[in-house]
Amino acid sequence: MTTLNNQNLLQLRFIDQAHIDAVKPSFDNLPDNPYADGAFRKRRYSVVKMQQGELTLQPTKAFVQDDSINNFQGNIERTYENLEQSLLASAGMKRIVEEFRTMTGISDDRDIEIHQFRMLAIESDTPPAPEGVHQDGFDHVCVCGVSHENLEGGELLVYEHKEAKPCFKMEIKDGMFALIDDRQVWHNATPMNKIDDSKPGYLDCFVLTA
Repeated sequence: MTTLNNQNLLQLRFIDQAHIDAVKPSFDNLPDNPYADGAFRKRRYSVVKMQQGELTLQPTKAFVQDDSINNFQGNIERTYENLEQSLLASAGMKRIVEEFRTMTGISDDRDIEIHQFRMLAIESDTPPAPEGVHQDGFDHVCVCGVSHENLEGGELLVYEHKEAKPCFKMEIKDGMFALIDDRQVWHNATPMNKIDDSKPGYLDCFVLTA
């Protein structure tokens, strides 16, 4: 069993609300997602580097996870539209990536993968993470909450190992920045439900990995 004592397996911070407000509008421009999770997750995906204070897009590549990690969409090459250039140029997005780099201590030449999600509550107990309790196959995984609307559920869950009960649970609040040691712990999220069935319900967030 993984021992949580004296290890930075989970770090929590909050990003200044002004930076979060600067990136919120871009989520309204997320395109439809053509893959198996498309009914309840809109998304963009980019690989970037922070170079001389600017976020620089790296060559577009398909996103693929081994089925040993993702039993829902494993071994499927998925290609998404890049994050909008106006978002990458914004002070808010730069601040989010700078915080990720500071917390992880990664080198300047390291690629950073950014997933931009709108997770939709479309039916009773919609799963934010359809693969369930999982790891993503990176050293560092960060969830940055941006916005939520007409939603209950969607809390972050962290586990000592895949078969354990969650040892941590927290609402993904706007501006919450949760960095997880993906090699040591596992994560998931609680099912999502709309508070008012007549209105859209969703959670907007970034997931950064390196």
